[in-house]
Amino acid sequence: MRRSRRRWHGAVLVAAGALLVGCTGDPAPAPTASAAATTPGDVAGADVAPVQVTAVVDGQAVTVEVGPLAVHDDAAVLRIASTAPAPTLRLALWHVFESISSPGPNGVRLVDVDAGTVTPVVRTVDDTPVSTRNGTPGGPATDASQEAAGADVEVVHAAFPVPQGSTVDVLLPQVGWVGDVPVVPAEAAGTLTVPPAEIVDGEVGAPAQHTLESYTEVLEAQVRTRETAGQVEVAVSSDVLFAFDSDALGPDADDALAAAAEQLAGYDAGTLTVVGHTDDQADDAYNDDLSQRRARTVASRLGELVDLDGLDVQVEGRGESDPVVAGTGEAERAVNRRVEIVLEHAVAQPPAPVVADGEPPEPEGPVATGATGVEITDGDDTYEVRLPEVLRAGRFLVGALEVTNTGTGDLALGALSGGAWDARGSFDPQLQFAPTNVTLVSGGTRSFVVDYLESADGDDREPLSDRVVNGIGAGERRVVTVVWPDTGEDTVTVDVAPRFHAAQEQLQVAGRAPFRLTDVPVVEG
Repeated sequence: MRRSRRRWHGAVLVAAGALLVGCTGDPAPAPTASAAATTPGDVAGADVAPVQVTAVVDGQAVTVEVGPLAVHDDAAVLRIASTAPAPTLRLALWHVFESISSPGPNGVRLVDVDAGTVTPVVRTVDDTPVSTRNGTPGGPATDASQEAAGADVEVVHAAFPVPQGSTVDVLLPQVGWVGDVPVVPAEAAGTLTVPPAEIVDGEVGAPAQHTLESYTEVLEAQVRTRETAGQVEVAVSSDVLFAFDSDALGPDADDALAAAAEQLAGYDAGTLTVVGHTDDQADDAYNDDLSQRRARTVASRLGELVDLDGLDVQVEGRGESDPVVAGTGEAERAVNRRVEIVLEHAVAQPPAPVVADGEPPEPEGPVATGATGVEITDGDDTYEVRLPEVLRAGRFLVGALEVTNTGTGDLALGALSGGAWDARGSFDPQLQFAPTNVTLVSGGTRSFVVDYLESADGDDREPLSDRVVNGIGAGERRVVTVVWPDTGEDTVTVDVAPRFHAAQEQLQVAGRAPFRLTDVPVVEG
């Protein structure tokens, strides 16, 4: 990680410091930098000092210390501390779906923006998160850490695989994005760390690291692009390419294929595989042949639209064997009829992001600049949303939406989610309160929240954002962090729009309270 990256999170920027300030019910101050202070605990030196940020946690503006990340043999332990009364931190940093029985900071994640990876809290061999929880055994290091912090400070810990580099970026629920957290040897951290054995009983299990994926849509989702480190996958709807039972390109095909070709421009080496897919009508042999012919047609036209000379071009037809969604209705069949263009490459730094030509879709709700914000009414709920700026971090943009509940009851913010479906249409009820429908619109391109597969053999995706946004009390403010792929712009437009189920076009699953924030400046990380 680069040490020069700006330290930033959703509430305020402050220097690494020593003394935690008392909590208050007042809103967090405007972003400012504080004066340097002495190092907390019994360790001297800026390289081990925690990053100190001001955040709104459970409705209170408090100072939170993040770090250091101290390396203990085969695991690294992150310290997080705050003057909010216990168990405020444990509850705020808790990802309930991964540890239902015990609150703790298992929702904290490390992000490597250069490698494009995310690392969750490590687990024991019996699948318990190695983070502060009910029944944490404690020990002499834990006692010393709490004594050094002070009786009024809540200190929690979470363990991760040992990272590369001297700093890490950390995403914390409610607190936000915290950059340049120092990575230090355990012996240098002193009372700023505890060994994993004092966090949970049991042997630390194998580390897990996940590749971040970006997902964009063009031409009203007729062209869908997913990008990971080393791969670009573009899916084009067959209905915009071909007539029924045909392998000849139709009149609207070139616009879609030109949008697909733009995603491939700039890559001069790698393997390009064009894969045809059909629905379940007709028999297997017929569908295999039709999908193969359609793939050949697309590969031929792509070669006329973009230079493929440096690529090893392959063609496959998979017929009906690999559907996107299950079902035999016409809507499901339309989703499954597609041609996928998959580029595998070894480019360390991918080309600049591609934004399709055209105008953004018309806004569906109130519009204001990010600094001004919008007022939203969603049934009986009312709230305000602002986004003064976003941070460029490597290949990503980090937004910290400031949501203020202006109503009289608690706010559960399902209106920012894609419902019980991820952006690609896969059912996942755990996403109903995650801000997965907060998108960027740039020209004709809509960019969704960056996400990742939890396991190589599963379909469940975790968004790189806060994952449960609820319990915002009347008059309280919550920072909701969202990470998008970088669009390469100096200002961005954030859009929450109606979204319909992939297989049931009349079923609206998201965007019941749409809005748009414009002219949001991008600051460099």
